[in-house]
Amino acid sequence: MKRLLVLLAMLAAAVLLLKQTAGADYDRHINYIDIMVRAAACGDVEAGRAAQLCRDERIDLTDSRDRKISFDELYLLARVIASEAGCDTLSDDFRFCVGEVVMNRVASPEFPDTLEEVVYQEGQYEGVDTDAFKYLLIPDTEDVMTALRLLRGERHMLPWVVFQANFKQGGGTYAKYFSEHYGWTYFCSSANAALY
Repeated sequence: MKRLLVLLAMLAAAVLLLKQTAGADYDRHINYIDIMVRAAACGDVEAGRAAQLCRDERIDLTDSRDRKISFDELYLLARVIASEAGCDTLSDDFRFCVGEVVMNRVASPEFPDTLEEVVYQEGQYEGVDTDAFKYLLIPDTEDVMTALRLLRGERHMLPWVVFQANFKQGGGTYAKYFSEHYGWTYFCSSANAALY
């Protein structure tokens, strides 16, 4: 009986290995990032995750140097950008700064280490604990594209710019924007810039 179980386990491993090397689920002609972006912009989490799996498989099997991007992180970051800068009158620069502060916090020694932990850290992004954010907020394509640029590593600010608020804080103001919707918004640096 033990031999039969070992033989079955070896057969299952061989079938799995054969599937991985011979019959990939991805199509090399499909741009899975485009599918992920469209899925995020219409709130289709299932389609976005499926596209990510195919893209990841293609990266793994072709030794691509492309950076893997989590659909869940793309969708969450785009939704935070939409929540914090979703007004049509706000500039692309403002939208980018909002997302970059989140990404700077992920990389910072002063904040949690994952995007989800940063976004849901108590007292930081007040709108994320609402039902509207969790179930209703769908980012637009511009918010998703901004999130994608950030997840691909694009940065404009210094790494220690980790605050966004309607008041000055931390170690000084890096940028400030005014809008009729939000008033003044300040993007400020950590008071502990030496940590960076």
